[in-house]
Amino acid sequence: MRLFAEINGGSQDDECKASRCSHHGPVIRFPFRLKHQPEHCGYPEFELSCSEEKRTILELPYSGKLWVKEINYVSQEIVVHYSDDCLQRQILNFNLSASPFTYEYAYDFSFFNCSESKAESFWLTSIPCSFLSSNPVYATWSSRSLAKVNLSSCWKIFNATLPENYIYGGEYGTFMNWSKPMCGNCEAKGNKCQRKKNNSREPEIECIDKPAKGAPMDKMVLTEAILGFLHFTFGIFIIFIVYRSNKLKREHRVNIQKFLEDYRALKPSRYSYADIKKITNNFKDKLGQGGYGTVYKGKLSNEVFVAVKILDDFKGNGEDFINEVGTMSTIHHVNVVRLLGFCADGYKRALIY
Repeated sequence: MRLFAEINGGSQDDECKASRCSHHGPVIRFPFRLKHQPEHCGYPEFELSCSEEKRTILELPYSGKLWVKEINYVSQEIVVHYSDDCLQRQILNFNLSASPFTYEYAYDFSFFNCSESKAESFWLTSIPCSFLSSNPVYATWSSRSLAKVNLSSCWKIFNATLPENYIYGGEYGTFMNWSKPMCGNCEAKGNKCQRKKNNSREPEIECIDKPAKGAPMDKMVLTEAILGFLHFTFGIFIIFIVYRSNKLKREHRVNIQKFLEDYRALKPSRYSYADIKKITNNFKDKLGQGGYGTVYKGKLSNEVFVAVKILDDFKGNGEDFINEVGTMSTIHHVNVVRLLGFCADGYKRALIY
């Protein structure tokens, strides 16, 4: 038989999730449970089942099957009809003493079996479903005076304490409520009432807070997702910058190497970066600062002093270095400094005048 599952905020295991027998049937959750669900999903004697007609059925000891039309978990009451739509047929059997339910409104009635039909009145009500014999059966409030009631050809058969709707029928059904477990206050707060999983003979209950909409947990998940996305984007950006920088440096180095091969015939001396450090005495004497590098005092020997220009390796694309070496290598004039050598050691570049 198909059940209509309902999402229950803050639900526990799927085996105990709230459900319905039909789209319009009452929601079934703790303290009620369906027969196929584990015992810890409900409270003792609150077992329900679904009929072939998709009705919600409560089966009480000694009282037969009741059709549950409504369940109010806050006021802890249910509205029931007999499954065969004839409450009166079960008057003799109906007994709530062995169940956790009680009548919300109950009164003492007297029942009479009459050999002749009687006219119904304010004091006397006909029972439409025959349950004793073919003779008509009538009921009246036991507290009412029967002086104005013609009870000739009638004899009293029994008294019973029953809800008024049970006698008079009608579409509203019979109201019953329960006192245990006490989950009304928990339900009124919008929380979840459930049975503690323990081995005690008397089941204990607990009230579990339901996370509200926009709860801190939801905000935390959203924040973590946003931060994760930002970290990922920033990581990709850094990788791109490093890759771009390395690519440009490789391109600059290739340009310089190609130039040096083309100008090899000009025979300027090539020095290593270690030679440059030795020539400048580890860059001890600084002569000036230019747009493309710093100039240091150095000497090749005791008689030959030189100016060493250390080019910034992070500026330009190598063209300044190429242009200066190419130009200065071809100029020989008494009033112009002469290029004696250069350094192109990895990404380290320098010019010696």
